[in-house]
Amino acid sequence: MSLNNVIEIFLFVNPLGVKSYEAEEVIETFSKERDEKVKIRFVPLLNFKSVKKQLLDEKYNSTSVENRNRLYTDSFNASLAFAAASMQGKKKARTFLMNLQESILNSNGFLTKSMMLDCAESAKLDTDMFEEDLESDLAKAAFTKDQKLAEEMAVKDTPACVLFNGSDVECGYRIETAITSNLLHGICSDSTLTEELPDLKNKYKFQMV
Repeated sequence: MSLNNVIEIFLFVNPLGVKSYEAEEVIETFSKERDEKVKIRFVPLLNFKSVKKQLLDEKYNSTSVENRNRLYTDSFNASLAFAAASMQGKKKARTFLMNLQESILNSNGFLTKSMMLDCAESAKLDTDMFEEDLESDLAKAAFTKDQKLAEEMAVKDTPACVLFNGSDVECGYRIETAITSNLLHGICSDSTLTEELPDLKNKYKFQMV
């Protein structure tokens, strides 16, 4: 397989956001539909703007400062947990995060340590190592690195997707609207097939900051 036949996707997510969870499912499905190798990286992005948007989008009963702070803290802890899980492999970490999001969606919306440990076990992580990494400076450093990556790619909200198609060596594509399988396939298609594809690709083209 040529190195050009690789699609690399950075999916920026709010660790506890419903729309981010839905985007993750789209990306995972898309990766199975391509003949090329698809490398996926989930990147937690956390700021007060994204948390406020989550409160409004998901129709929380209260958008109070107290509720916003709690949601921010839970999202931060989930980001650290994802970083800790990533130390045991990216694929396991993606499974862990999606398990965690699903657990929160099916519960009262609060994140707990026992919930994280249950999801770590379900993702076949070494739970002792996970707990140790969760409290480590490495997890915090990984979180900080993710925020810097978002800045470099000019991503300010979630969910957002940055895609590099091996056949398009000059630039990447940033999607900040609805992330759909059809849109991803269109961006990765041969631009000579239809007149619409060049316009589609130009719409989402971007250069690194």
